[in-house]
Amino acid sequence: MISIYDVAKAAGTSIATVSYVLNNSNRVSKATAERVRRAIEELNYQPKASAQALARGRTLTITLIAPISIYAHQASLYNLIQGIGQALESTDYRLYIHPTLHSPGASLEVEAAIRSHQMDGVILMHIEREDPRIELLRQSKIPFVLIGRCEHDEDLSLVDADVEAVIDTAVSHLKGLGRTRIGLFGEGGEANITRRLVQGFENSIRSHGLVYEERYCAEFSEDPEEIDRAISEVLSQPDRPSAIFAVSDLAVMGVYKAANALGLRIPQDLAVIGYADSPLYPYLTPSCSAVFAGATELGCKAAETLLAKLTDDAEFSAQLLVPPRLIIRDSTVAKS
Repeated sequence: MISIYDVAKAAGTSIATVSYVLNNSNRVSKATAERVRRAIEELNYQPKASAQALARGRTLTITLIAPISIYAHQASLYNLIQGIGQALESTDYRLYIHPTLHSPGASLEVEAAIRSHQMDGVILMHIEREDPRIELLRQSKIPFVLIGRCEHDEDLSLVDADVEAVIDTAVSHLKGLGRTRIGLFGEGGEANITRRLVQGFENSIRSHGLVYEERYCAEFSEDPEEIDRAISEVLSQPDRPSAIFAVSDLAVMGVYKAANALGLRIPQDLAVIGYADSPLYPYLTPSCSAVFAGATELGCKAAETLLAKLTDDAEFSAQLLVPPRLIIRDSTVAKS
């Protein structure tokens, strides 16, 4: 796929110069313009709206803003980034990943990047219920798309998993195996998805005619000792849960580790199902089931929605939900 960068290299100019020529700007000398046009013809380059945008002050950069912690502990993020890359591959936009730290200065760094317009558009992850970054983006007029939801998102463009359907699919699957004491494990935090998972899980348990037991559930930080302690306390109860819905890679790994230490067999003594499928889950012993396989689709749809806002209509708005898909592996087979 020939891009504006290939044309600039062949013509011996900058991509800005190529963009000026594409937009018939008089800022380029006749000799340079001819050299660029010759390179365009020889390479059979087909200019896109994004290439022409550079002359209007665009950076041709899309930024993904997400906490650095999920890079370390959520392998499915790779699939999401891959989806963004697939959507951008046929354009001249490049992806910049802006990882944020849990520190007082992190929000200021993001704010500075937004206010200085270092990007043409933003894909925002790990959305908080009342997310200050959203108002910053509104004020800056930078087009943006959320992966996830906030409290008041009626007029926002977003892509998300159909979280309630995902939870209900997991609970339904576990109940179908005869598991009636079901717990929820995952990280706590300020992200709105945490609240939605907890509330959605309780609602789903009750709607299936099961008893919701808060003592079967655990939230924890990313500290290994805290994870071990929280999960072991739940699984050590005399009437412990018979199944766990683990909503992150850390939670899945923590359950496997604690179950092994306590002498619990998966799935005979304890069924385990993860949320977003991970490249790691097929390699666990036993392999781990999951209930959502749409991380790549989330990334792709988010990027496509943002491209529509950038190249067609800045006021374009869409809200897309990716449905669950149950992936059954050995961790949730029927009791033998």
